[in-house]
Amino acid sequence: MALNKDKFKNLVLYVAEQSRDDLKFGATKLNKILYFSDFEAYGLWGHPITGATYMRLDRGPAPREILPLLREMEDSGMIRRSERTYFHHTQKLVEPTVEADTAVFETRELDLVDRIIGELSHLNANDVSALSHLDEGWRLAEDRGVIPYSSVYISSLSAVGGQRGAIRKVEDDAGHQQPRGIAR
Repeated sequence: MALNKDKFKNLVLYVAEQSRDDLKFGATKLNKILYFSDFEAYGLWGHPITGATYMRLDRGPAPREILPLLREMEDSGMIRRSERTYFHHTQKLVEPTVEADTAVFETRELDLVDRIIGELSHLNANDVSALSHLDEGWRLAEDRGVIPYSSVYISSLSAVGGQRGAIRKVEDDAGHQQPRGIAR
């Protein structure tokens, strides 16, 4: 999978914009929203939104490219990074200074991201990390190893809202749902 840097940067901006009022939003939650969005897109449509490479970290999946791209975005004035204390923990913030270019996304991609942001909105960093640890791809990957997109088909979760043993439905290009694998 090749990273689409433009979509990745704009997805970071979009997620940060949409999460601006979420006091539980920080770097950990950003990483999980990106992960669930890319993997759910892959499961539904056969391709991720950004093509980022996700690796297994202690606090759950994170894009391998995240730190260099955040530095690049900060250096170019697209974001501001800061820290704040949230219940005796340091929360790393990503604050957009420019608007995301949503024209780089398909409508269904933004709808998916909005759904995932909504489903995770009540969770803090510990909760969203714990949720990501239920994913079979994270569980099977070695420490700091790559989580393959195809692992979404063996997952016990359909990203955020899945059901154990459910037949995963994917959409073809015309928006029709087709069965594709079984989520375990």
